[in-house]
Amino acid sequence: MIRVLAFVFLLLFLLGCVNTAVELNNNGTSSGENFPPTTDHSLNPYGSNGQPNNSGDSPANTIENCDNPLFTAYLVDPSYVQKVGQVGVVHGSGLYIVERSYISVKSEFHGEKVPVYAPVNMSLRSGSHYQNPAATDTALPDYALWFDVGCGVEVNLAHLKEVVEPIAVQLQEVKSDSRSSQLSPISFQAGDLMGYFIYNEGDVAGFDFIVRDKKVVNEFINPERYSGYRAGNLINGVCPYDYFDPTKKQEYYNLLGGGGGTLFSIKDCGHSSRDVAGTISGMWFLDEEPQESIYEGYKDGDYGSTLSIVGDEERITIGNLGPTPTSWVYPNNPTYVLPEEVTNEHCYQIDGSTPNQNAGWVYFKLVSTTEARVSYSSTGTCPDSFPENSKTYYK
Repeated sequence: MIRVLAFVFLLLFLLGCVNTAVELNNNGTSSGENFPPTTDHSLNPYGSNGQPNNSGDSPANTIENCDNPLFTAYLVDPSYVQKVGQVGVVHGSGLYIVERSYISVKSEFHGEKVPVYAPVNMSLRSGSHYQNPAATDTALPDYALWFDVGCGVEVNLAHLKEVVEPIAVQLQEVKSDSRSSQLSPISFQAGDLMGYFIYNEGDVAGFDFIVRDKKVVNEFINPERYSGYRAGNLINGVCPYDYFDPTKKQEYYNLLGGGGGTLFSIKDCGHSSRDVAGTISGMWFLDEEPQESIYEGYKDGDYGSTLSIVGDEERITIGNLGPTPTSWVYPNNPTYVLPEEVTNEHCYQIDGSTPNQNAGWVYFKLVSTTEARVSYSSTGTCPDSFPENSKTYYK
């Protein structure tokens, strides 16, 4: 009888292990960050250097009690770099603001392999290999890679064109989308080669560098709009260059510039949240109540369900309004005023793809900290007063 009971208990134990394994496998493929990020990659069972991550189990090892990692190696040699972008810029689609820093290489290195290195000890945990829909048919496929640094910090690189063999053998298939798959962990030490960025005509002009830190919670005027999985990238997105040692941080800060390639005189890395209370800066929404995700939108005529406005030294970018993904206002335009300086109402005369091309206007009128009226026309010049025809947007 005892032998029978022992056999039954053993059988139940084995069945439980099988069920657990199936659950882990089902979580192995996720809709990865790149376009847009919608998955919490923090559910990785491995910490830095590929060792089991027990930081959530032991009070002594919680992320609040650990030291921030220091990036001691170059991600990319600054001599290759034309500019590094701010975080918290309007995405090229115009639909939302993103936390990535976009790194562009100098024209003399176009067509050449630009080495990309591990800036810190870290472990690869997921990735994707896909044909970028934004590039031409002749463009090389993209790699997007997610790394765990430990202490609640993760690194994402996107638009790499070649990767080292241990990564490549796990991502052989070229997919039609950027959904990431869980990979067998690979440890990298600071300074290890990870892959290459290559720019060819018709391809994306740079690659993404993203750092998220679970210890950082960015502030928004309406936090509920970004809570949970609605906008995980913006909640914890940080300036990646702040994690480098002081010398390398300054070198990268000296390369900060705008989307058009202008190097900034004021070295500001930006912020994943562009909300500034009492101004028009940041993201606005046609839906008064928060939706399931900030990345799912629609158009109501010329007005997008999301509307983003961000300004820098190079230009003001307004996203998802009118027939083009983004609209710009340049500093030589008489209506150029940084969005965080507009505290009542203001009309922007929109430039075209280059300065001094009249592409209509957009008039903002702030009603309260969380509400604004917006009026837009693809033609003509700014009216003398706020028009009756407008839409209401909310934070």
